[in-house]
Amino acid sequence: MIRSAIHYSKRVMKVTDDAEGRWIRLLRRTPRWGLVLGVAAAWTTTMLGMELLKGEEVEPAEIAITGAAGLAVGAFALWFTQWQRARERKKPAGWPTATNVKEAVSKGRLPEGAAAEQWVPELARIVAQERYMVWIGPLMFGAFAAMGVFLIFENPAHPWFWVLATAGFVALAVWYPIWIPRRRENIQRLITGLTEGPGFRPDSSGPEQD
Repeated sequence: MIRSAIHYSKRVMKVTDDAEGRWIRLLRRTPRWGLVLGVAAAWTTTMLGMELLKGEEVEPAEIAITGAAGLAVGAFALWFTQWQRARERKKPAGWPTATNVKEAVSKGRLPEGAAAEQWVPELARIVAQERYMVWIGPLMFGAFAAMGVFLIFENPAHPWFWVLATAGFVALAVWYPIWIPRRRENIQRLITGLTEGPGFRPDSSGPEQD
């Protein structure tokens, strides 16, 4: 049964990775104004939806203010993304930038030109951090779920916002112990491939490996 659960989690993660790749390609083809409007629409819908689920009335002025705030958030998100990409383009090919590390850990493949001297300390740092997150994450989201249950009974006339939030927190608390070990497995595989390759020189300044 445990093997079946692990196999199922790996299949789910593979489908998630493929879907994430498709979304990234789609976002790169989307015009900038489309991205700003998309973020603004998502922001406005989320913020106003929260108010409606709590049983509160939404005035036209509030809709206008929330929409304007959504446009500002979308513009900032676009600027920050472009700024981050500009910084990453200045690095050599295969450097462990935030984007490269995320894709490598998600797909289990290093970019072309990846050097062990730069990648091993970065990957080992992630392993060290997630050693604690594997149990801190479920505890944190479990506490949020418990708070959500309390708030459901606190406002029984309009419970739907906290019903949805509590369900999300429970899902995250259950998913964390599945997701983190699978990430660590990918990271350890990448570290092994790097350290067993030719030309590796250990960096004593990096964090200790697991």
